[in-house]
Amino acid sequence: MKLNLHLTRIFFTVVRENSFSKAAKVLFVSQPAVSKAVRELESQLGLDLLERTAGGQTKNGKLRLTDSGRALYARAREIFALEQLAVNDLEEHLSASKGRLTIGASTTVASYWLPPLLARYKEGHEDVALRVVVGNTESICHDLKEYRIDLAVIEGTTEDPLILSKDVLTEKLNLIAPACFQLSTNQHDAMAQLNSAVWLVRERGSGTRTVTESLLQANHIVPSGTIEFGSNEGIARAVSHGLGVAMLPNVVTQELAELGRIKTLAPPFLPEFQRKLKLLTRVNSTLSPVAEAFARQIITSPPDIQSVS
Repeated sequence: MKLNLHLTRIFFTVVRENSFSKAAKVLFVSQPAVSKAVRELESQLGLDLLERTAGGQTKNGKLRLTDSGRALYARAREIFALEQLAVNDLEEHLSASKGRLTIGASTTVASYWLPPLLARYKEGHEDVALRVVVGNTESICHDLKEYRIDLAVIEGTTEDPLILSKDVLTEKLNLIAPACFQLSTNQHDAMAQLNSAVWLVRERGSGTRTVTESLLQANHIVPSGTIEFGSNEGIARAVSHGLGVAMLPNVVTQELAELGRIKTLAPPFLPEFQRKLKLLTRVNSTLSPVAEAFARQIITSPPDIQSVS
């Protein structure tokens, strides 16, 4: 059995984009040509790669891989990642200070932590073309596994066996409330207030949402109601307008607290809330020289937590 890499690339793109039409746009070919290529690959291999109905369409309009399809996609992802790595290595052969670097970052990291890191990195890597992809922790982990980014820095957690996670920074989280909010000094009454309050939280898939839920559970706080927001800044502003309480990174809340727009709550019966910012790379995948230089910088000399805010 021989594997046609051209047809495999088309199949890989179809699965990665989860669409024949989107794959056609990425590959600059027609959709019928993409469909024909996948059928031809299946014919050459003697295997069905996609589950189809009798009419030739995928079930429910979505791609569903057979066991053979999943196995081929996993290997194809490795093959084309190595191809891209080889191209990058050749481009960067003359100097580790040249090339391209795509960094994934969750929203808080991109807004506050990443700018000083990139500024310092650029001082010794002026010719590196930088690109930052921003999303919540879940989407960034997906992009990393799909080789759309070289590495990532997030404030969430991941248990994915294909991703290597390393703690690089400790970030303080603040429990915040509207400026007029009065938390009782009695522990029982204060806990009742926190339980009955409306909590403003990030969307599911966000690292801030995950760590907030974990810390609330660990401290026996069960919000009676929640409102979801797509950004930490939106939550902070909503708290300042009296919409509810929240748990957010110090770098997000510090300025509003200093202006008296919100109040930071630090009851003695609750611990200081912290979380780890993490550097993510792929397991068993070699970083390009420019990516290695960035990873080494953030590990050996992370930014001063006070200077970021």
